[in-house]
Amino acid sequence: MLLFRRVEGESMTPTYPQGKIVLAWRFSKPKKGDVVIVKHHRLELIKRVDQLEGDKIFLLGDNPDESTDSRHYGWLPLSSVLGVVIGGGRASD
Repeated sequence: MLLFRRVEGESMTPTYPQGKIVLAWRFSKPKKGDVVIVKHHRLELIKRVDQLEGDKIFLLGDNPDESTDSRHYGWLPLSSVLGVVIGGGRASD
């Protein structure tokens, strides 16, 4: 199953700027360096996998000055991953 999401905020710039549409594959297991969509406190977040340890994942934004990520909320369960980003379309107009 594919997921389409629009990037909100500046935490993943320059890789995925605000307004960019990303495509994620729901059935991929993430690995270090992948960009993933996760569900955390009813919010969907797009972040990069920094570390994997057992069934936990540590995430960082590509723009650390603008990112709220695992440095703030800690490790997340691997089960919170909704999909691995496999590409991005153009930014919204």
